[in-house]
Amino acid sequence: MSSNPNFVKKQITVDTVSWTAVAAPVDCMGVSIKNSVFVDLYIRTDSGDATTQDTISAGTIETVAAPRHAGGVQDGGAGTRFLAGDTVAYLQAASGTGPAMVTFVR
Repeated sequence: MSSNPNFVKKQITVDTVSWTAVAAPVDCMGVSIKNSVFVDLYIRTDSGDATTQDTISAGTIETVAAPRHAGGVQDGGAGTRFLAGDTVAYLQAASGTGPAMVTFVR
């Protein structure tokens, strides 16, 4: 039985070769990426643009939390920051492979 769809966790496998897309499985306002491996993870908002890259250090969490808003603000009035199917970011491992645990909250 699935839990409440307002709170979804997904384990994503990342490697050193490709940029793995983190796609929202539900419409959500908050996204958290937990790096539970012992190597750094790289995160980009554009997989082809190194200027969007940051590092999620081993054992840390990157979080995006955005309040709900009135219609017409930068997203066509959906009132939700990330729609189901939207790519939130791209991940890559600094070395080896490992999972990232991603949490999505409506």
